[in-house]
Amino acid sequence: MAKKANRISSRRMPQLNIEIERLSLDKDNPRLPENVQGQNEAELFKALYKGFNLDELMNSMRQNGYFDEEPLVVIPRKMPSKLSKADASSDEFIKFIKSDTTTFTVVEGNRRLAAAKLLIDPKLRSQLNIKQWQEVPPDIIDDLKLLPVIVYSERSDVIPYMGVRHIIGIQKWDSYAKARYIARLIDQGKTLSDVETQIGDSQGSVRKNYISYKLLQQARDEFDYDTKSAENNFSLLILAVGQGKIKRYLGLPTRLKDTDPNAPVPKDKIKSLQNLTSWVFGDDRNSPVIEESRDITDYLSPVVESPGALKHLERTRNLQEAYDLSDGEEQMVLRYLAYINSKLQTVLGLAHLHKTADVISEVEKCAETVKQLLKTVKENQ
Repeated sequence: MAKKANRISSRRMPQLNIEIERLSLDKDNPRLPENVQGQNEAELFKALYKGFNLDELMNSMRQNGYFDEEPLVVIPRKMPSKLSKADASSDEFIKFIKSDTTTFTVVEGNRRLAAAKLLIDPKLRSQLNIKQWQEVPPDIIDDLKLLPVIVYSERSDVIPYMGVRHIIGIQKWDSYAKARYIARLIDQGKTLSDVETQIGDSQGSVRKNYISYKLLQQARDEFDYDTKSAENNFSLLILAVGQGKIKRYLGLPTRLKDTDPNAPVPKDKIKSLQNLTSWVFGDDRNSPVIEESRDITDYLSPVVESPGALKHLERTRNLQEAYDLSDGEEQMVLRYLAYINSKLQTVLGLAHLHKTADVISEVEKCAETVKQLLKTVKENQ
């Protein structure tokens, strides 16, 4: 399979074909688990193969080679100081990146790079215990040895592209990966406004992701919360933080832009944060009280604003019962009675067909309950 000759595209950033051995995986890849980030390349390969379904991608590449329509995005691993401010289209910069001694980190396309390297390197497959794999045709191996890349000068230059593609674009990362990426940019000196501007976010998604990330960090620091489940279901926390009633419960400002990201939840509301994480994600002793995302908006949100319902939830962890109390006990009683009465009316239309001892026994129990109920509500009237 023939490769196109190296070329410099008309785009602002150079596009070249680079030998695969000059390309390395990104140890700071936001999609990698936090305990894998910063590890050596062997650990990165292991994490990508185990968690990112490389088999399917490898099968595709084995049959088709690499699609040049999806170039990798790379940055030089070591940029000479004299080129740090150089124009990416300058002759000096182009000469540097074309040099056989220049190596690159792939900041976009790590799955593709890992799949290609595994296909052309049997020793690497053996290290990952990939024992059975169909032979890769020689022309495919040749194709994969030279990959199309778009070269950026440094990681910060890639922020707009990565943000548009993975935070507000069509190939979005999972929620926690986005939040970690945003947090890393801010740790490197960017402000939230900088990130929003560079990514082109006008809907507040950057801020919601970052504040939610800092909430989890605060939970980990304040009460040693194991955040693994929350990381896997991070979108639920973003949803919760977007609810006005839950924000008030946590002591967060009405406008997220007024939130102190270093300590989003005030000290006197840490117990509320502990409750929220437990209810939404569970903890080391309890399962979550919610079953799906709409439980947060439909049930949990009204519960936290009703003192009686909130106490019931804290005591019993029964979200449905707590919600039924959120309008007050009398409304709950009326709602339950209306529900029970509707079911009894349904049974009344069928009971004449089932005059068994068991049915008669249950009806008598109902009659006794109703008798006691009527006596209770009429007492001292």
